Amino acid sequence: MRREVEQQLPIFQRSWVADLYRQYGEWLLVKNVPTGALPKKAGKAAGFFLAIDSDAQARQPLIAADLLRIYDTKTLRANLNATQYVCEHYGLSIDKDARNEARDLALIEDRLSAADSKPWGPFLREYRVWLTGKQTRTVSQYLGVADAFCESAQLEGPFGQEQLLAYLAKVPGARATISVWVTFVQRCYDWQVTMPPRAPKAPSLKRGAVKLVDLLARVKDLPKADYGDLAAILCLVYQLEPAELRRAMTGVTPEGDIVTRDGLVRVQAEMKGIVLEWSKRQGR
Repeated sequence: MRREVEQQLPIFQRSWVADLYRQYGEWLLVKNVPTGALPKKAGKAAGFFLAIDSDAQARQPLIAADLLRIYDTKTLRANLNATQYVCEHYGLSIDKDARNEARDLALIEDRLSAADSKPWGPFLREYRVWLTGKQTRTVSQYLGVADAFCESAQLEGPFGQEQLLAYLAKVPGARATISVWVTFVQRCYDWQVTMPPRAPKAPSLKRGAVKLVDLLARVKDLPKADYGDLAAILCLVYQLEPAELRRAMTGVTPEGDIVTRDGLVRVQAEMKGIVLEWSKRQGR
């Protein structure tokens, strides 16, 4: 059997893979009773190791993600002995988590490769590095949203709230994820862009209905309205915690629109009187 293994060694370009295959032959001798079928088994496995040798990303020591990138599940099952040996040699475990991580890593690389020919490709490459340390699944999600935003804005350089608003109008659920991208370009490129303020929601009966109706009835005479009621209405309508109200709203225009650190929020006509009265009580 050793002769069969030695005959296969010249096909390998990398010496460490050739050594790995040679050691696999010795492992087979230890694990199996010597029979005439053993040399054939060793020879057949050469193709398995040749795939490692041909993979440009494979490095010592191999990790589970390497095996899952190089081979599909069917190939791993068809080469159980070789798979078992490599896993034992490097202390690997190919479980569900490893498969998921390999899938996400492949998706990340595919996305980056596809963007390399686009103007925003270098930005995404640096973003990938900046995200180092986060879980692979999270990195994949962040890159996916950033790539989609760049595609939507046809990004070539600094962008503003207008592009962010256009994207969020199509994908409102991406706000938290795209804010990480905004932080990245602020810190790494010093781009002067901030997240747009959240679009205020008109008073409705969908959330806090009974409380809101009661509060609105109590502030009909605005000059006599209780300050706590005014603040409670603003918290309900703009979905803020009471402690956040003063910090989030930094000012009010004479027309009753709200000024925040991220920009201007247009206030519905039915809310302007309440906003102006609350602001006057704040001394703004």
